Amino acid sequence: VNSMYTDCDFSLLSRHFNTDSLICDCNLKWVLQWARNTSVRIAEETVCAYPSALQGLSFRNLKENQLICAGPLELPLFELIPSQRQVVFHGDRLPFQCTATYVDNTTQVHWYHAGRLIETDEESGVFVEDSIIHDCCLITRELILSSIDIDATGDWECLVNNSYGNSTKRVEIVVLETAAPYCPAERVINNKGDFRWPKTLAGITAYHPCLQYSFNSIAFHNGAEESKAWRKCNRTGRWDEENYSECPYSQEITQVLHAFSQMHINLTTVLEFSRQLTAYTRGASHFADKMDVIYLAYIMEKLIVFVDEVEDTIPFWGDFLFQIGDALIEIASNIMLVDDHVLWMAQKEDKACTRIVRCVEHIASQILTSNIQVISKVSHNIALEAFMIKPSSFSGMTCTAFQKISVNSGKPVVNDLGRWEANPDQHLNFKCNTGNLNGSLVNSSTRNAVAVASVHLPQSVFSQSSAWQSVDNSTCKLQFIVFRNGKLFPSTGNSSNFADDGKRRTVATPAVFAKIDGCRFGNLTSPITIGLRHFARGIDPIAAFWDFDLLDGHGGWWGEGCHIISSAGNITTIQSTHFSNFAVLMDFKTVLSFPQYPGEFLHPVVYACTAVMLLCLFASIITYIVHHSTIRISRKGWHMLLNFCFHTALTFAVFAGGINRIKYPIICQAVSIYL
Repeated sequence: VNSMYTDCDFSLLSRHFNTDSLICDCNLKWVLQWARNTSVRIAEETVCAYPSALQGLSFRNLKENQLICAGPLELPLFELIPSQRQVVFHGDRLPFQCTATYVDNTTQVHWYHAGRLIETDEESGVFVEDSIIHDCCLITRELILSSIDIDATGDWECLVNNSYGNSTKRVEIVVLETAAPYCPAERVINNKGDFRWPKTLAGITAYHPCLQYSFNSIAFHNGAEESKAWRKCNRTGRWDEENYSECPYSQEITQVLHAFSQMHINLTTVLEFSRQLTAYTRGASHFADKMDVIYLAYIMEKLIVFVDEVEDTIPFWGDFLFQIGDALIEIASNIMLVDDHVLWMAQKEDKACTRIVRCVEHIASQILTSNIQVISKVSHNIALEAFMIKPSSFSGMTCTAFQKISVNSGKPVVNDLGRWEANPDQHLNFKCNTGNLNGSLVNSSTRNAVAVASVHLPQSVFSQSSAWQSVDNSTCKLQFIVFRNGKLFPSTGNSSNFADDGKRRTVATPAVFAKIDGCRFGNLTSPITIGLRHFARGIDPIAAFWDFDLLDGHGGWWGEGCHIISSAGNITTIQSTHFSNFAVLMDFKTVLSFPQYPGEFLHPVVYACTAVMLLCLFASIITYIVHHSTIRISRKGWHMLLNFCFHTALTFAVFAGGINRIKYPIICQAVSIYL
């Protein structure tokens, strides 16, 4: 081409390349040189279409160093016919044609299916024709599937490659059996909304537009592709894979928590972020989706990791840590307001409860330093106490968890089973004393505060060199945590061989965590003692600890290494030779739990029935007295009948009026002696 233009005699001094697909690359460098050497003027209307970096620029204004062949492959024409998804029956014939711009003599076209190069296979009915070049401008290659088999289902790909690179286009083929079944119409309700899937032919993927909600902050811009959920109907006529990930959540709470989880936090925003999240989780009793708990677990881990990364990089680091720690404890406490089944689903789905407990346990190790020797965190459902201790000077310690409780005269606080747990509006808090004396939980309660749990760590914990590996001047981090109940420790798998005996037993006490960091321990030579107050009545108690490694990391209650040493009333004392989360599990299913102290009045039905019975008895007595002369009965029988009616009426009256009058025992004894 170059020599052809050189030998020509140009009578015109202006040339225009009349095309809308001019490729300005290294192959056109000679044109610029030729135009300069022959004094030919390239018309202003000659503009580049490709590559995209030069699109719209006048060719004559380009420099030679702009005409390169190193960029990605950009084809002015690349089409696949047909280009849309093809739904065909087994045995049908289906031709495809792939056409692209012929850039240079290295341009080739190939067909691929499932990543495999396709070549002619007459036995399978697959024919790949030779490439055809049209006027040195276009290249075409045809694929013919003469008898489509089931294996042809999937993406078929046309690949064009040359010295610049390669480009591909795909088309999906869905092959149906001649008598293909259908997936039935079905209604699916999940946390993304209410979806009504139509009757769908086997092998087809059905699409459903995402539902939009008035509170949804995500708005579709004009021209943006609409988000959709999809569901596959497999070849047997059953619904198979499904995906709702592009759709927004149907509940505003879940959308808000998802938004929290996506927020970026830094030193400037983290405290305000924590305060806002704490305030929002105060309504956790209304959280009804497992994703709510999963997102909160993720956010708590995010805060923990952030604090670890920026440690000691800001002034007033201690105050900063305290505020983050307070927020984490409060958030975890609020999560315990969520319904038990929601927590169970979140634990089963993503181990969310385990992750939350781990975050709470990590707080003390972050805050305790040489400058901060003691921390104390209180909330409605979780209390934490931690200390920096020296093994060489440790003399033992007992920590007792209290909850304030309103005093109702005549109803002792200590023996009122479950009353303290039923009032979660009061904070849990710890009171710790040093020394080797193990204070009884029974004697720890006061008139306006009930002791719900206690942990005693004896001095002898550090007395054996085999039990700890440290030096005299080293320090350890001792922490105690009490959880109001066992809601953050749900058993999600087959636990028939565990302490809960296949969920027959459930947690009947607070869960207490004790641990020492900084000193490496094996099993303790001197056990720790834990006192726990029951919040419900049950049978068959067992001491257990939560083993995070059971059930593939979902955790479970295990009884090895801990046992009950005493049980009195609603208090059980256990001992353990290792550190962990401890609780007492009991069987509630075979026990009817009645209140130990009845209310002021019985059920109205009792009084109504008693009144009717008294009316009938006194009517009988009056009738026999008034009509004694007309009723033919012996005198002895008459007296016996009157005495029976009178004493029966007295029994009913005394029962209805005095069965719950236990405030003054002496009066009760006097009435019983009189009767």
